[in-house]
Amino acid sequence: MKFNDNDQALIEKALKFAAANTTDYTEIRRYVEVWKKLENNSNIGNIQYDGFRYDYDE
Repeated sequence: MKFNDNDQALIEKALKFAAANTTDYTEIRRYVEVWKKLENNSNIGNIQYDGFRYDYDE
């Protein structure tokens, strides 16, 4: 299944939120592992979370 950039950003945000709101280290590790897989398979690091891209050259 292919995800677009917005899908990947949403998934990453959900995984980070879930990891931050649990104290079960096994769950946290699983969330981080999935997030790392997404990060390695895409350009997820270049996504703006608010949906806007800013051009600072102007």
